[in-house]
Amino acid sequence: MSHSETIQALTGRPPPRRLRALMALLAGEHQLLEPEDRAGLHPLVLPLARSEEGQTLGLLRWATPPKAMPWPLVSAGEQGMRLLANSVDQWIWKELATRDADKESLAGLARAANHDEQLYEPGDLEASKLPLMAYLVLRVGGIPEVYEELALRHLEKGDVMAALVTADRLCNVARGWALGHAFRSALLADQGRHEAAADSARAALVDPVWTLGRPFEPVARRAGWRGSVDGSGYRLLAEDEERSPLDRAAHWMDCWAVDGGDWDELRPVLAELYSSGGLPQMARFVTL
Repeated sequence: MSHSETIQALTGRPPPRRLRALMALLAGEHQLLEPEDRAGLHPLVLPLARSEEGQTLGLLRWATPPKAMPWPLVSAGEQGMRLLANSVDQWIWKELATRDADKESLAGLARAANHDEQLYEPGDLEASKLPLMAYLVLRVGGIPEVYEELALRHLEKGDVMAALVTADRLCNVARGWALGHAFRSALLADQGRHEAAADSARAALVDPVWTLGRPFEPVARRAGWRGSVDGSGYRLLAEDEERSPLDRAAHWMDCWAVDGGDWDELRPVLAELYSSGGLPQMARFVTL
């Protein structure tokens, strides 16, 4: 099945309407993948393409997403998972504006992106009279790496307050993801503000561990983790049959993310928990 057919069949949700435009953008610099190319990949990710660096770009399928929530675009690999954009439209918009800034030809790509509704026309960036970074923050939004880069630029200029404000905005842009709090924690620690860094690290660990986008141990240590850093605590929670099946599934994924387990081995466990938790479509999705 195609990606669109797989999404519709396994989730009951329509695919991103600009999925074809996304695949056209990815085709230039990535190896396109089939929906079944999921060996070793996080169970909640539907693969789209693989970069030269070995990162898999794909759509994230949350277990219980709000009805109107768009499909997040993610990058997954040996260093964990990164949120690329809160929606396919945001990532396409960012890519077109960036390529336009570099004076690349956008004719075919822009036509594909604007097929149903206008998203970006060549020259929109120049017409806005905004620098690219400002355009991406003010017009596009939802791109974590843009906020991270902007915060680091503020730091280079010696403006720590502006960097922290930008890190706060990142936390709001990436709600439900640990990466914003983890980034803010590292930034605060570098400034010697260790108590605030610990608070941000603890906030990061409230969200799924696999959404950190960076190694677990430094964040755990800043949060006050003592002794050996492993997934045993998450495993105890996952094995607790008094907890709901969906909570147990979430804790199993945290355990796997910390200990570096083979995601394929976890798929049957998650499928059973999702099935018993009343999410049969989710159970089918993780075992595709």
